[in-house]
Amino acid sequence: MNRLKELRIENNLLQVELAKKLKISQNGYSQYETETNDIPTSILKNLANFYNVSIDYLLCLTNIKDKYKSSKILKTFNNMNRLKEIRDDLDLNQVSIAKIIGMSQTGYSAYETYFCDIPTKVLKKLALYYNVSIDYILYVTDERKPNKRNN
Repeated sequence: MNRLKELRIENNLLQVELAKKLKISQNGYSQYETETNDIPTSILKNLANFYNVSIDYLLCLTNIKDKYKSSKILKTFNNMNRLKEIRDDLDLNQVSIAKIIGMSQTGYSAYETYFCDIPTKVLKKLALYYNVSIDYILYVTDERKPNKRNN
């Protein structure tokens, strides 16, 4: 069972109830649970906040439910990510990162410049490669180090 379904059942919610809270259709939510569709980063943030867990926990990168420490992140970063900052810190270029995660430089660039949402599979790959939490990438926390990863 995936984490979204597990958390929903733990909280005695129906898909339709949770979908209503997220302002999406029940069918749309169902596709997140069945991993038929990627979960937009805004929905990931809302789900993590609703369940009071980290995004890493939602996406099964860790078994530690606890959110990362509170941060002093401004609301202006809501639709942004730290990909360029992290890449620059490691003195890497877009071409090398794109190759590592198996995509084109143009595709990767679109994520860094917020042109398009980052698919959950790509978020996971980047978090693992950079050894940071998804919460850090998406400006949910200032805590860079991820909780203990699952194998």
